[in-house]
Amino acid sequence: MTGALATCPACATPVGGSDRFCESCGGPLFEVPTPAFERVAIPRPVPLEGACPDCGTETFSDGYCTGCGHRRAAPDRDEAHVGVIAVVTDRGLLHSRNEDAAAAGTVTGVPGLPETRAVVVCDGVSTSGEPQMASAAASVAGVEAMLAALAGGAATRAAGLAGLAAATAAAAHAGVGLDPDNAPSCTYTGAALVTKGQGTVEVTIGNVGDSRAYWLPEPPGQARQLTLDDSVAQELMTAGAAADSPDVQRGAHTITRWLGADSEAQPWADSNVRTLTVTGPGTLLLCSDGLWNYLPDAADLARFCSGQDPTAAARALTEFALQAGGNDNITVAVIPIGGAT
Repeated sequence: MTGALATCPACATPVGGSDRFCESCGGPLFEVPTPAFERVAIPRPVPLEGACPDCGTETFSDGYCTGCGHRRAAPDRDEAHVGVIAVVTDRGLLHSRNEDAAAAGTVTGVPGLPETRAVVVCDGVSTSGEPQMASAAASVAGVEAMLAALAGGAATRAAGLAGLAAATAAAAHAGVGLDPDNAPSCTYTGAALVTKGQGTVEVTIGNVGDSRAYWLPEPPGQARQLTLDDSVAQELMTAGAAADSPDVQRGAHTITRWLGADSEAQPWADSNVRTLTVTGPGTLLLCSDGLWNYLPDAADLARFCSGQDPTAAARALTEFALQAGGNDNITVAVIPIGGAT
């Protein structure tokens, strides 16, 4: 054992100097490392303090300004970072609220455990009731489940599946007490990452709906989309329809799978979970359709990330979507891999 313990720290039974486990209670006689988790989730709750942006009054009652009567609104944009991961979410220009959500986290402090990360982007389905509740719950639950699995030594595929299952349950529970015929629902794209060394990372991507993941290597590598949308458009293209056909264009944002109380118990197929090994430098990008609606091609996205700081890249992509129209909520997660800045 580590150190000469005279008694077991758990049950106080006398133990020998070479014992590693207590013969009485079975407890370890060595220091067990505790994983250190770091997490972020956006958008964060509406701030409860500060002056009213409309009239300057400092007091609110039930979320409403006592001076002008306006409701305290959530900021149009929120952003955060954890480790090297940057996440940005923006309301856009046309929606009255942000129904997207993102979460990310890392786990460290376990000897022998390589660098591990988990990231999720969710897009609330606007035609459902209170979709922001589903996206917030699913994004946090997905990251928590993936980090727990990775901390326990699980492979990225097992972690990715754990994230999908936890997010599915969380999104379904978000609708408890609401109209069951109009339950909150959302899309989901999550990534579990484990560093293998020499700039190489194993990644498992799980997706439901039409939020996407892209691998964007530094030149001369070829950027590519890693996910297939669960949409009418994708089904038509799989059946042979041209990408620019009217039917495909009309079905571009009509999803066929989602998370929520009204979804299937397992709303993903085997094809929705993909494990690959990538070698940097490069960037893993997760985003909602508020971004890829304006930048669907991986090569175009790569130009914003090549050689850029992750936060700067996420902001630049968000600003491009706003300048291009900002018709939807916009959420971007940028994860540099293998030496990308």
